[in-house]
Amino acid sequence: MSTSRIFKTGLASLALLGLLTTGVCAKSDDPLSPSGAAIAPPAEGLPFEDYVRSTRQQLRDVLSTTRFAHEEKPFGIHTLDQVVDMRAPFALGPVSVTCTTDETDPAQGNGVGFLMVHGLTDSPYWLSDIRDDLRERFPCATFHGVLLPGHGTVPGDLLDVEYEDWLETVRFGMNSFGDEIDHIIPMGFSTGAALIGRVYSEQQANSDRISALVMLSPGLAAKSEQAWLTPYVRYVKDWVSEGENNDPGKYGSMAMNAAAEFYLLTKPFGQGKLADFDVPVLGVVSSDDQTINPALMRDFFCNKVTSPQKHLIWYQGKIDPPANSATCDGIEIVRSEDDEMRTLNHAHTAITMSPKDPIYGLDGAVPDCGHYDDEAARSNCQSGTDVLYGERNLFDNAPPGTMRRGTFNPDFPGMMDKMAAFIAKAITAQD
Repeated sequence: MSTSRIFKTGLASLALLGLLTTGVCAKSDDPLSPSGAAIAPPAEGLPFEDYVRSTRQQLRDVLSTTRFAHEEKPFGIHTLDQVVDMRAPFALGPVSVTCTTDETDPAQGNGVGFLMVHGLTDSPYWLSDIRDDLRERFPCATFHGVLLPGHGTVPGDLLDVEYEDWLETVRFGMNSFGDEIDHIIPMGFSTGAALIGRVYSEQQANSDRISALVMLSPGLAAKSEQAWLTPYVRYVKDWVSEGENNDPGKYGSMAMNAAAEFYLLTKPFGQGKLADFDVPVLGVVSSDDQTINPALMRDFFCNKVTSPQKHLIWYQGKIDPPANSATCDGIEIVRSEDDEMRTLNHAHTAITMSPKDPIYGLDGAVPDCGHYDDEAARSNCQSGTDVLYGERNLFDNAPPGTMRRGTFNPDFPGMMDKMAAFIAKAITAQD
């Protein structure tokens, strides 16, 4: 943290100190301590392939020394190679066996570059199912995925990250495509959606190549009304939550500093300070999302997106939009329940993953049962064959051990059909 920021918030931190009962220091457990080799923003001008290569090696080195050297199977059945593959940035070119050579056919993805930005505590894997689906539909396209600073290694590396580091990485990703790319499609999940929005806003005067934005579970503001306190609380409390850190694709613990930086990153959205977005925007959000504020996405979509091409898929669950919630053309309401997939509503974490995903899909290898403190209930949640999937707002009224937090989208094929059609229209409209 910079000295100036500590000074500015010092008085507020002291006022809050008496209200907090937890200590200043993090636990000594390895995952909750900084690794000393956190992922940082890429150097300006670094070729994207070199960035991918060096970051993969850095992840391997850190995970090997901090986790695999001291723990037996720190990520369950997943090996070091598999964890690195899930967490590392990626650069994928055209699919040679199916890509046409007709450079005038953008519908095949010729001249198209997708930039994928994951969310807070997550990794690039959380956009991998969407990436793989789009590669089949646009086989001539290029796909770049970044790893945000502080991520991929250990949760302790989020104790000192700043949101400007994340923005710098997304700017690097935006500028990573060569002259052969005519259409750039930034795609962001959760915090990633806020990041692509902020970078587009600051660069839109020179953003001729940005053809559309795709915002998934958009983190334009936190769900909690107490989020504004996090920039002060972080100086006296290190962790929002300390969960198990054995998920191969994301952290299980949330640093208070990361929550604070998320709040600061998203303030301009809540304050309405960003200029209008004259670019096609596709958004996907759940009405029941318990991590971000879905109503703010409706407001942004209706009042800040001025492009005539815009589409918001609103997964309607148990919570109706507020009475004063924005409404406009382009909002498509899709019901969340799916008996066949055993889903009651869409969780924040459910939007981007396919039911067929081997890690987070229907009965995948890593069920989300961290909400159960009781060992018997957690075990039933993890091993049960008839458990239901939903968002946190349903947990209190469900019998113990019967619900997993949703980590896949039962409407994934339908969402992808609409996404592909939206992207194809945005590309062809500019040619």
